[in-house]
Amino acid sequence: MKFQNLPSILPLYAANGIILLPRAQLPLMLQGRSEKAIIECALRDGHRLVGVIQANPEGGHFQKGCVGRIINFQDGAQVFVILGGLCRFKIEEVLEDEPLKKARVSYQGYEGDLDDSLADPFVDRPRLLNLLKDYLEDQDIMANWDEIDHASNDLIISSLSMACPFKPIEKQALLEISSLSERCDMMIALMEMASPHLKGRRPMIH
Repeated sequence: MKFQNLPSILPLYAANGIILLPRAQLPLMLQGRSEKAIIECALRDGHRLVGVIQANPEGGHFQKGCVGRIINFQDGAQVFVILGGLCRFKIEEVLEDEPLKKARVSYQGYEGDLDDSLADPFVDRPRLLNLLKDYLEDQDIMANWDEIDHASNDLIISSLSMACPFKPIEKQALLEISSLSERCDMMIALMEMASPHLKGRRPMIH
């Protein structure tokens, strides 16, 4: 999708601890009238787009999120969807709140999100992956290391930002940060804070 074709009004999905990033995928299981109405709205409008924002533990929701396209949809008692992240946005105005939340949004400043891939020569991949193995063990999280070893830096960092059990404010910071290398550096810092014994761990080069 071209930047100029992104809709200015989006149905919004807000949930605790959930973010979406460009070029990443987010599976969701939706239930209840209000959650199903979000998908119905996106399909009815024809663009198949949903704005994903994170609920704020202090009340309401954060003002920046990411729009995702419905790339898989299974209806039933519960609605299963997979959203493919396209572009981040900022909420300018909430237009409706019931039965679903809709908002006018701006994508200004996020034009690069629609690029097919994001390369950044300053990403410290060896250090990130070296820390990641012990961090995931500490958190009792299983990982497919064959897939990780062959994945791009962008996919690894985006997927970890979305999946790791960081605090909501930390996840939001990862979403809003500018460059991939800065997101990688923040990810490393968050893993070291969660597992202090990892701090200063030197990367293993294979």
